[in-house]
Amino acid sequence: MSSENIFTLLSKDAPPSVIASRPDHPVKRLGITEQKAPLSTNKFYANFFLGGQNQPSWTHPYSVQWSKGGGSSKSWGLAVSHIEANQQVFGPDPKASPAEYFINPSGIQHVVLSASELGTSTVLTTDNLTASSVNVNILASAGNKPAISFPLVQGMGFITGIYNDSTPILQSGVFFRSITQAKTAPKEGVTKYNIVLEDSSKWLVYAHSTSGQGLELSIADHSLIKATSKFQGTLQIAKIPSDGAEAVYDAASGAYATGWALSGTAKGPAGAYTMAFSKGGLKDATLVMFALPHLVESFSSTTKAAVKDVKLQTTTKGVATAVVADSWTMEEPEMPVGMGFAPWSPSLGNIATLSPAAISTVQSAAAKDLKQDMSAQSNGDSFYFSGKVCRCKSIGFRPIANT
Repeated sequence: MSSENIFTLLSKDAPPSVIASRPDHPVKRLGITEQKAPLSTNKFYANFFLGGQNQPSWTHPYSVQWSKGGGSSKSWGLAVSHIEANQQVFGPDPKASPAEYFINPSGIQHVVLSASELGTSTVLTTDNLTASSVNVNILASAGNKPAISFPLVQGMGFITGIYNDSTPILQSGVFFRSITQAKTAPKEGVTKYNIVLEDSSKWLVYAHSTSGQGLELSIADHSLIKATSKFQGTLQIAKIPSDGAEAVYDAASGAYATGWALSGTAKGPAGAYTMAFSKGGLKDATLVMFALPHLVESFSSTTKAAVKDVKLQTTTKGVATAVVADSWTMEEPEMPVGMGFAPWSPSLGNIATLSPAAISTVQSAAAKDLKQDMSAQSNGDSFYFSGKVCRCKSIGFRPIANT
């Protein structure tokens, strides 16, 4: 059997009356505007409406975080961070193979997109919350129009700030070494700057004015770059990982992703799915987005042709690869469609019967599991693994560490 779109909703009907529902939720809609429909609380951007709204969101390969007057920059804008592999710390014995854990440093404010109008009255709101994206707004004070809006999509090649007649400032907790305006504009209407930080990392800033008035930036001090006037348009930030990356960014500048729609088909063991990106900004520019390794492995021939030799490390997902395309298609030619509830392996398929020895081993393991003190295991010093125990206990499974 084939399907035109395997991701189509089966039904939008209300659940049966025997399934109880309630209209409220223990998590408040902190800063969420213009959206009354039910919202997911386990999304990459959830930290923008949880707690103090100032914890990181990982878009991969970058992470972003509302500075909220804190951090080394004391900024009120959106901090952009990128972590290299050599910054990861392994432990407790870094020489062990494998190590028990690794840690990515957090709170490094490489470049902060902000505005001089922001300060102690600044608030953050979100709108257009979807399964794949969110719009983050930073307002000088409650009730004002957004000074800057940030459309966030996982994998985005640029961190894009849409300035609404506000005065751009760039800040850094790593400190600016230099900023240089490119002698040649990458395209009409786009101004380009090269920035070098004190950690020797190189970044690009692209300014696309929608009002016709350009943007002039200059270093005020080692932690602050200021514009000479208010600005209407987009500022885009990207890190240069290698030679050749700059030309890729130049061609894609001025366009930014706003979300994506997922569709897929399947026929027998063969399937394919497509992520079609929606975008804003310059319509004649093709998006640059970063794909994770498992996606690159499944790219169709057409999508493979759009892959560029531009790579950036992610915190936990491996090395991401730049793709210049407005959609990606992934193909899976050998899906395990025959898999059932019986034991299964790629080479043997479904195993209908077990030997007496295998049955005895399973029974012995189950008996040991039932004797464990689940309450004690779920009250440990790790929120992560204690939570796994609680979830697995509720459905009758025992979690396995390091999986």
